[in-house]
Amino acid sequence: MTTLKKQTLVLLLGLAAALTLNAQQPTHENNKTRAAHLELNQSMGKQEINDYYRTMMQRKPNQIDFCQNQNAESSNGEQAQKQTNVKSALDVPEDMIFPIESDEVQAILIEWPYITRNASNNQYAEAIFDGYGLVYDFFGNYSLVQTVSTPDVADNSDYALLHAKLTNAIQKHAQVWIDVWYDEDTVTIKNFMQKKGMPLENYRFFVHPGNSFWARDWGPVAFYYGDDDSIAFMDFEYYGGRPMDDQLPKQIAANLGWNCYTTTVEYEGGNILTDGLGSLFTTSAVDTTNSDRYGLYELDLSGSEPKLTMNWKTPLTHQQLEDSIKHLMNLQNITFVPMLDYDGGTGHIDLYADMWEETGFVAAKYPESLSSWGDAKKVESNLETFTSQKNYFGNNYDLVRVPLPAKDNGSWYLSPREYNQYTRCWANHTFVNDAIIQPVFYDTSLSGSKAGDTEGNKLALDVLKKAYPGYTFEEIDVRSFDGYGGAIHCITKQIPADNPVRIYHQPARFFNTQENGSKYHVEVFSQNKSGIKDVKIYFKTQSANQWSDITLTSLGDNKFAGDITLNDTATNDTLYYYISSTSNNGKTMLKPMTAHQGGFYVMPYGKEVNTYNNDYAWDTVGTVVYDTSNLSYDTTTVTYGTQSDIHFSSLTSVTQKTLSDISEIYPNPAKDNAVITVNNNTDLYYRIINLKGQVQQSGKIAKNTVNYELDVKNLKSGHYWVIFTDGNFSASRNLIITK
Repeated sequence: MTTLKKQTLVLLLGLAAALTLNAQQPTHENNKTRAAHLELNQSMGKQEINDYYRTMMQRKPNQIDFCQNQNAESSNGEQAQKQTNVKSALDVPEDMIFPIESDEVQAILIEWPYITRNASNNQYAEAIFDGYGLVYDFFGNYSLVQTVSTPDVADNSDYALLHAKLTNAIQKHAQVWIDVWYDEDTVTIKNFMQKKGMPLENYRFFVHPGNSFWARDWGPVAFYYGDDDSIAFMDFEYYGGRPMDDQLPKQIAANLGWNCYTTTVEYEGGNILTDGLGSLFTTSAVDTTNSDRYGLYELDLSGSEPKLTMNWKTPLTHQQLEDSIKHLMNLQNITFVPMLDYDGGTGHIDLYADMWEETGFVAAKYPESLSSWGDAKKVESNLETFTSQKNYFGNNYDLVRVPLPAKDNGSWYLSPREYNQYTRCWANHTFVNDAIIQPVFYDTSLSGSKAGDTEGNKLALDVLKKAYPGYTFEEIDVRSFDGYGGAIHCITKQIPADNPVRIYHQPARFFNTQENGSKYHVEVFSQNKSGIKDVKIYFKTQSANQWSDITLTSLGDNKFAGDITLNDTATNDTLYYYISSTSNNGKTMLKPMTAHQGGFYVMPYGKEVNTYNNDYAWDTVGTVVYDTSNLSYDTTTVTYGTQSDIHFSSLTSVTQKTLSDISEIYPNPAKDNAVITVNNNTDLYYRIINLKGQVQQSGKIAKNTVNYELDVKNLKSGHYWVIFTDGNFSASRNLIITK
């Protein structure tokens, strides 16, 4: 590092010792008082609980204007850090690796939600310090009061039930780490989970007072470093109004015996999207939060009355900020894009995009009817910026689109301001090894409008399961978070696995054997602290029945390569494959990690294959249907290890051609029956799909059929697509039913 840059970082980071509360913490309430408050929580109505969270627990807290409020004073300077595990952010390791979120994890960290009240009159309060919080009058003026905080385990609370479901979903696939504010709350939460039929079995508690449940944003950004792939935390500064949450990464690191590198650069985890290979994608919101002088709130108990003060900071320019983040995360590239205007106020990237693989993005697609919105245009422009960048392997990043969730009745938002009351997004989910904790916006146990857009949600889940192949989807209805600017991703934080076997790979999306010959060359980068013993590729084609495997040749420097021989006479076929890497210390990892659940790399190949499609099309009313113009269905049975009969379907086997010699449907409109004329020398299969993308009817047309009659008397009036396929090619025809 140059002397000038080092001096700049010293100025910016100030050796960045994390702030500690400048007063002795008050002893929290006795058990009798807290028990009474737990009972009080149980008496709250559902709407009352919802109102509390919307007032006190928004993802982005309100900022008190200390410049105008005469009750507040400002402090100056930073205080010495007392925890021995906290390190200067200037002295970060040179070999840091920040993994992609879909890499293997040992745990997911959450913070249980709490309800805080004024200790003197039970008025709702915003928790700021341990035993102290803020209450507000009608005009927004605040008072600092002593408070009582208890975990939300109310039967009427959507938030308590949501966190119970989240905890249970996580513990099926990794250990769930739960931060609670006081020791006795561990028993309370265990009892609540048992009562809800989801007993805690794979968990660890941490006991540290906090402010909110937005663990993504305050949570530690974990990384590997050193010859042993040790794990440490990078601790960015959180919102000033949540000083206890800001302390949690340091406190949890101390519990674990891990190092924690801390900085006064403000950065929330929901705006951090990394490919695990040195590239970061973020929005201009990080500039906004670092352009002012507001730092963390502090509590002054030195006088006769407690006072709320603030630690002032030096604003950062964009270049200073970029240099600092590159240093703090060992990055080669940062891509900044404009933040959205109507996303709940955070401007975070996790409201519309994520990365499953290190080579591409999955992102929201606004329907055509909303495409004129400023945010819709920003999303398209931002994604174009992302995909114009080169990934680790020298190729442009890929992009897969998933639909934007609709309102509960399936209709679209009338304005950006109305959408801001929902801020729904499918990509705001959390990877937990071979599972995705998925936000959904429906509940079939309810009825009427309370059930939500059931058909639209199920359709979107079909799209998501194709975008994230092989993953187990753990669904959680998150409509209680409507308008918060966040959901599942925002209240969880990945803790990476010990002894990682990292595997990086650039898959081909299609392969033309006419141009490239029969050898598909596979290159893999894999590493582990003990070294890699071998890397294998397991593969089969759609036309084959058994899996084959090859052992890749080591090229040195953790690089491995080999060739899969394809049938160069095939017009169209599909290759399925996955990677297995075994370390010298005996650990084996698969890539994709979900290969044991059917999550393979899928590559169309053949003499006439020149493209692929991962998109979908919107109809005129905004609902989503599959774009079948160049897609073919594929159903196959495969074997992996000792498992057999893994059955899966996909729309990813792509051809340039469609089925020929299929007439238009007549009569059209039809009432009870319709006829299709075909000239097929092989069996055909058809599906009738409504404009929601749901299969209403399916069947088989035997080979050498001339006229085939479709029985449609059970279909309701409306517009449909009829999809025909022979396993390699497909065709679609429009069908209108009138009764």
